[in-house]
This record gives sequence, C-alpha cells and structure tokens, in this order.
Amino acid sequence: MIGLVCAMIENESERDEQGRFADHTSDADILRVIRESKFPAVTARWVADTVAMERRPVHQRLEELHERGKLERGKLSPRVVIWWIPEG
Repeated sequence: MIGLVCAMIENESERDEQGRFADHTSDADILRVIRESKFPAVTARWVADTVAMERRPVHQRLEELHERGKLERGKLSPRVVIWWIPEG
C-alpha cells in the first residue's frame, strides 16, 4: 500500500492542475499546431486548447521558443499577445 501511495504522489508531480501530462507536449508539437493553424497568428489560450495544456505553461513554452528565435510575438493590448512562426 505504501508503494502505491508513493507511486501516486510521484505521478502527480508530472501532471498539471487539470491532471494532464504537460511535459509530454514537445516544442515540435507546439510549433506544428501553430504552423498548421488556419490563422496567421495565435494566442497562448488557442495553443493551450489545441494541445490540451493549461495556458500558463503554454505561455512559458512560447516565451522560451521566442527567446530561441523560433517564434515572433506582438502585443495587441496589454493583456493580449499573439504568436507566429517567422518566415524564412
């Protein structure tokens, strides 16, 4: 029984607040859904809904991709940021 409880606690640390395994979505998955989107730019909420992750970890991943030059971003308002893959 103790082993089962320890395994459950260990597995819980891998899940996000909704019980999803956020770490299993790769950067390539995120870039793919943005590239395949019918929109020229997307929001973190749209990406989160598409890859079934919470918005906050998606936003962090988008920021990291931006820092590595994989994404561009623009602010539409103080609270709305859009993301797109740069051409070239």
